[in-house]
Amino acid sequence: MILCPYKDLGRYAPVIPGLEEAMQAVAAMKQWTPGTIHLPSGNRILVQDITLKPTEGALFEAHRDYLDVQYIVEGEETVGWAPLDNVTPTVEFNTEKDIGRYTGQAQFIRIPAGTCYVAYPEDAHMPGVTLDEEKPARKLVFKLKL
Repeated sequence: MILCPYKDLGRYAPVIPGLEEAMQAVAAMKQWTPGTIHLPSGNRILVQDITLKPTEGALFEAHRDYLDVQYIVEGEETVGWAPLDNVTPTVEFNTEKDIGRYTGQAQFIRIPAGTCYVAYPEDAHMPGVTLDEEKPARKLVFKLKL
């Protein structure tokens, strides 16, 4: 997993397919309306207004064909992380939606506004949670084909 300020994310463009295109689309955005933005490459950006939930009962997710770049625009998210090899599947991997759900022990990392993280297929991640009370956040999720 990569964790960095969004302003520094561009340095990873040579090793993250589709990152430059997604960052250019974000720079051109005039408003942050929740929904999906489809990019010419077939990648997409999800604009999400979410309510962060407590970690109790939350599941990890992981993907095989896409990586996630999750950029916290407003608020502060906590993400749980574990190596995929250290978690247990809860259901069969959904190849159509490219998502698996898992349980296990998480390391929790606070992600403040202006920060992003990149979750690779080997990164089981638990987005959209908080160690505090439920609260709102706005984020962008780049779904980039590997």
